[in-house]
Amino acid sequence: MNLFSQALLCLLLMLLGGSNAMMANTTTKVESVQQSNQVVTVTGTGVRLRFGPGLNYDFLKWKDGTARCPKKGEKLQLVGQSGDWYQVSYAGQELYLFKQYGVVGKGAVAAPAKKYVKITGKGVRLRFGPGLDYGYLVWKDGTTRSPKVGEKLELLGQEGDWYKVKYQDAEFYVFKQYAQKVK
Repeated sequence: MNLFSQALLCLLLMLLGGSNAMMANTTTKVESVQQSNQVVTVTGTGVRLRFGPGLNYDFLKWKDGTARCPKKGEKLQLVGQSGDWYQVSYAGQELYLFKQYGVVGKGAVAAPAKKYVKITGKGVRLRFGPGLDYGYLVWKDGTTRSPKVGEKLELLGQEGDWYKVKYQDAEFYVFKQYAQKVK
């Protein structure tokens, strides 16, 4: 392979592979959407949402590095448009969806149903992270600050054997042994 072919291949791989270095000097013009009741319905499966309008931008991922994709048929709030990309709201972020994988229409994005856990133990410690090595919530005098037995807390997620919960407008973790999922 000659030098010209190598350079061309390198450029092609950078464009298709998602080089973050290329994003640093890139500016994007996004046209705002006038009507807030426009949604984009996802038409494919495994559709990646990107942090910018192009394949050179990284895509949304789970903690394990796998792509976090909306479901086929899911409606996303349309925020704007940049060339062949829709700017949408998803998972609390503004991301980009290639037009080929979405259809614009009127409607509303359904709010996800809240989930809850009920505290089943007395004196349960709410930790700042998912493990015993994380600190826990205490009163100013140093005593443990715990939700009451039977108290319902909003379930935000799960990490291993720990539930991520909302308690007094803050996020904490509770060990699964001391909480039970409820409707």
